[in-house]
This record gives sequence, structure tokens and C-alpha cells, in this order.
Amino acid sequence: MTTTKNKNRPSYAGRSLLNRLLLIYVIALVLSLMILRAETMLVSHFEAMFPFPFIVNVIGAVMLAVLLVCASAWRLQPVIRELREDASSSTVRGIQRDNGLTSTALIRLYRMPYELLVSVLLLGLLISASFHLADIIQVWNDEDKDEYIDWLQLTGIMAGEQSLIMTVALLLFTSVRRLFRPYMMKLQPLSGSFDGRASVSQPLVITYTCTFLVTILSLFQLAIVTARPHESMEPYKFGLIALFYFLIGLSLFSYVTMQFRQELRGLIRDIRGLVGGTDIRHAHTAPVVHDEAGELAVAYSELQNRINREYESLERELKMAYNVQQKLLPPGNLTIGAYHITARCQSYREVGGDFFDVVSLGPSRFAVMIGDVSGKGLPAALIMSAQLLVFRSEIRRNGSPSEVLARMNRQLCEAMGEEGCVSIGVGVIDLTNNKVQYASAGHLSPYIIAKDGQFTAIECSSLPIGIDPEAVYEEKELQLKDGDRFLLYTDGLIEAIDRTGKMYSFEGLEAEIATWESDGDLSAVVDEWLSRVDQACGPGQDDRTVVVLELAGEYRSALDKLDLPRGDYGDVAAAFDNPFMTREWSLRSKLGEERIIALKLGDWIQERWPECGIKEDVQSAVCEAMINAIEHGNKLQPNTYVTVIAQIGGMLSVCRIYDEGGGYYPRLSRDEAEMRKKLESEDPRGWGLVMIDSLADYWTTGRDERGFYTELYFMRKLQTASSG
Repeated sequence: MTTTKNKNRPSYAGRSLLNRLLLIYVIALVLSLMILRAETMLVSHFEAMFPFPFIVNVIGAVMLAVLLVCASAWRLQPVIRELREDASSSTVRGIQRDNGLTSTALIRLYRMPYELLVSVLLLGLLISASFHLADIIQVWNDEDKDEYIDWLQLTGIMAGEQSLIMTVALLLFTSVRRLFRPYMMKLQPLSGSFDGRASVSQPLVITYTCTFLVTILSLFQLAIVTARPHESMEPYKFGLIALFYFLIGLSLFSYVTMQFRQELRGLIRDIRGLVGGTDIRHAHTAPVVHDEAGELAVAYSELQNRINREYESLERELKMAYNVQQKLLPPGNLTIGAYHITARCQSYREVGGDFFDVVSLGPSRFAVMIGDVSGKGLPAALIMSAQLLVFRSEIRRNGSPSEVLARMNRQLCEAMGEEGCVSIGVGVIDLTNNKVQYASAGHLSPYIIAKDGQFTAIECSSLPIGIDPEAVYEEKELQLKDGDRFLLYTDGLIEAIDRTGKMYSFEGLEAEIATWESDGDLSAVVDEWLSRVDQACGPGQDDRTVVVLELAGEYRSALDKLDLPRGDYGDVAAAFDNPFMTREWSLRSKLGEERIIALKLGDWIQERWPECGIKEDVQSAVCEAMINAIEHGNKLQPNTYVTVIAQIGGMLSVCRIYDEGGGYYPRLSRDEAEMRKKLESEDPRGWGLVMIDSLADYWTTGRDERGFYTELYFMRKLQTASSG
């Protein structure tokens, strides 16, 4: 029983429609009473027809509006049912709309304003004729009084009444038609599935014809009033009556005209927004009326939907291209040997032409590169991706940076001709002596920023690659010192313009790097700098890329760091040359699983070196290194892995622990005062490095083609060495 009641109850959309209809009916009827009141004060023809006070007439108008709403609800039952089913289908998947019910609802919505117009006109004519017919019959039956029927005056009164009734009917027609428009759009089926179409001339002819008749009837009433032989009318009163009727006609004409004008202006505005590049995904759909204007709106709606689909498809493709481009670039924070590397690439559009790369060239060398493709968007992104892969291939073929640029230049000239050029700066860093071989192909001069804040611009540039296949590139050798920073950047940063129109320029860049403190965190410094540029200059008109290398400490080879006398290098060096036995394990970044690997490694050490008592030292040190890789390298992400590669030779065991993150530079102080403070502190961070440093003979960090690693060295303590 409850289900049946809920099913027959109008939905929220249906109740909203009926409430708005009631409001329109009340406003139209009350407005007609106000017009009638004003006309009575001027002409005094309606006092007999409405002898009640004005407030009583208003109450009667409200009651009549309620009756009209009830009749409208009966006529709009298919519409209310369709709105209820449409609301159910939007909340519950799998419910299909009934095309027959939808077509019936649309026909009712389309015909309802016309039915209302005809009904009000006929009802008004019937009431007026009945009232005056009763008055005529009463005069005919009253034989005692010398009353006669003034047919001319009666004609004028009926003309005024029909003018008022037609005004009310026209207001209801245009207002209800406008009210139904969004509901017709909501139930709009495919453009060819609804036959209830009409010409745009039909409502125009009806509304303007009614407006013309209202004006003619009002003027006819005025002519009859002034033609009374027994009543004289002062000129000012005649002018007021004429002005009153003129304002009524003008207001009605303007209201009808504005209705059609708003329909077309809204459609024109949407089309202009579509042509002008407005975000069409958030543009509203044009309202549909089933006439020529409605056909135009349907065509616009179909065009808008098609462009929406193509725009969304293009957006997905650009997002995919952006993801591919980001995967081609290395991580933004890297650590290689004693170098911290911070790189940031900000694209002006979804994809861009700026790029950078960091490539390991062995245990003691790596290359850094920055580039800028001429142009923007997808063409620049395609060239950028190709050049990035070409660089990685060429830099591993050995050769100096200038030779690498020459080979890349020839390939680009052969592939693109004169259709694209790229500016590139390439540096190869030697970890053993901190020397940089740098060559530039049309790229901006890099800076070396010393620890004391002094900076130097390196003037080294030639033609961009892709212009002259026989171009020769200048190369310079630079020497970096402890604490130095090597800065590479693209022109999108230099050419950034703030709100006052001032360019950031090289002066702004040099003023910025002069404020950098040597002990500041490099990543935070760069991020804060770029954030200030974004706030001052906005996204700009070009890509912005920055790469900064910081020499954070001294690098020495593993053999040099074993702290053994030179005379003992013979046996140890031989141990390095001995063939190693290698084992490899991988585990997910989940704390607790590292213990299993540590136990297996300890058992293997005990098996290979049974006379040594370093099993527990190896297990503890490697376990702490794996924990650091899980926490600091992979950031505890469960979908990343930690890889352990252990090698055991005759005199040396090497354990290398890889993570999939950007790496970190371990800061460990062996100062007694610092260690004493750490013992007194309750902060547990950093103790893992202390344990690794105390248990391993030597340890270091680095990066190769597999990623960032921590490498631990353990020496085999021979029985002869211990007894001696």
C-alpha cells in the first residue's frame, strides 16, 4: 500500500513544476486585478461587475489560480510521471526511459500554453457574456423603470473586458511557455524522434496578434467612452486614459518581444563562446523549443556534444603524453656519489619541449644534460622525447660532450632538416677529481655558485643542434670544489614577466642565487625559488626547467677508504681481482621482511668464511641498510622493491642494497661532541647510519643504471693476520 502511494506521489521535479505554475497564475491574475482597478478608476465601467473590495477580489484570484493548477496537474500527469521516472533512472542504473511516455509528455508540454490561452479566452468570453446577458434580461423584465439598454456602451464595456482577458491570457501563454522550456530540454529525445514540431512563426503570430487585438479593443473602448453624448470628458482625463492603454499595449509588446529575444541571444552567446574557446565542458546546453529556433538549438547542442567528446579525447591523450614524458625524465631528486642533484621541469602546457637527464657512466663518472626544443606543445614534446633517447644512446658510446653534441646534431639535421632546432647543455662529471667537461649547443650559460656565495657564469656556447650538420661545439673543463653548486636552466625562467611587465632577466637570476646559503637544503631552496617566480610572474608563456648539482662531500674509491697501510694492499688488491660468488634477493618495501634476507646472508657468510666471526655484524649492517632503503628510498610504498646483491670473494665481501627512489645523501658525523649529544637525545633517527658505520669496514652510496644504492664492504680477517 505504501509503495502504491509513493509511486503516485509527484516527484520533486513535478512538485516544483506545479509550484511554479501556481506562482505564475497568481501573479498574472493579481496583475490583471491591478489593471482592472486602475481602469475602473479612470473609466468606471467594471464597478458593477466587481462590487467587492479589492482584498476580496485578490482572494478570489488566488482561489482561481489554485483551480487552474489543479486542472493543469490533471493535464500534466504524463509529464509528472516522466519526471519521476527520469529521476529514478538517474539514481538507479539499468532503468530505461519509455520513449512513448517521453513523447506524450513532450506533446503535453508543447500544447499546454496554447490550451491555456484558448481556455482563458473562452472562459473570459463566457463569463462576460453571461454577466451582461443576465443584466439585459433583468432590464427587459423590469417594466416599472424607465431603463433602456445602451448598446453602444455595452459594446465598449465588453471590448474592454475582452482586452483585459486577452492580456491575462497572453501573459499566461508566454510565461508558461518559458517555464516549460527547461523541462522540454530535460526530456528532449533524439532530434528526429519527436513529431510535435511547429514553426517559429506560430507563437509569434499568436502573441503579436493578441497584442494587436488588445490595443485595438482598448482604443475602441476609449472611442466609445469619448462618444457619450450625455457625458463630457476633460482633455487631461482623456490623455490619461489614452496613456494608460498605450502603456499596457507597449508593456505587453515589449514582454513578448523580450521572450523571443532572450531565446536567440542565449543561443548566439553560446555559439560565440564556443567559437571563442570557452571551456565547453562547463557550458550549459541551449534550451530547446520545437520550432525553427529549436532546430538551431538542437544542432548547436549536437555540435557541442561532439566537440565535448573530442575535447575529452584530446585531454586524455595529452594526459597520457604527459605521463609518458614524465616517465622518460629521471627523478627530480638524485644522489650520485658526493653529489646532490635537484631538477624541476614545469611545462607551460600539458606537454612541453624542456627536458633534462642524468646518466650514470660507470662507478666514477656520470653525465647531466638540459635541453630546450624550439616551439611548444605536442611538436616540441615529440622532438624532446626523441632527443632524450638519442642522448642516452650517444652518451654511452663514450666520447666528450662536444663529440656527443656533434653526433646528435647530425642525426637531428638528417631527420628534421631545418624544421626544428634544440639548445642543449651537456656536462660529464668525474667523481674522483670533481672535474666537469661541459659543452653547449646554443644553451644559456650555466653558473658555478661557490660555498661563500660568489658565482661565475660559464661562457660556452655554439649553434643549437639541428641547424648546421657540420657545426663544431666548444668544450670547457671546470673544477668544482666542496660545497659548489652547478646551475643549469632554460630561457623560460629568464623570460618570465611579472604583472608590471618587467622581465625576470639574468639580473633577477643572479640576485636570487646570491642569496642562497650553503647549508640550506637544496631541494627546498629550488622549490621555494620557483614558487616565488610563479607567484610573481604566473605560469608564463614558456616551459621552465632548472637543474642544480651540489658537491656535498669528498669522493674516494672503495680501496682507498679501507684505511689499510699501502704495504698491505697486495693481498687486498688480489681479493678484488678474485672471482666473486654472487647472490641476489628482492623484497617488497615492507618493514620486517628484511630480517629473512639478513638471516640468509649471514648463513652464506658463515658458510664461505667459517673462521670469521663477522656473521652478526654483516646481518645487522645489511639489515639497517635495507631499512633505510625501505623508509628513505622507497618511502614505505608497498609496490616498490628493495634489491640486495651480495658478492663474496677470497678476502672481501660487498653487499649492495638498491632502492627505487631518488636516493639520499647520508650525513654522518664522527665528532665526539656530536655523538655525545646524540646519545643524550631521544631522537631515534640516524642511529642506523651509526650502526652501519661501526660494523662495516667501509660503506658508500652511489647510482648506476639500476638505481640508487648503498654499498657495504666487509674484510675477511685471516687467522694469520690476527695472530701476527
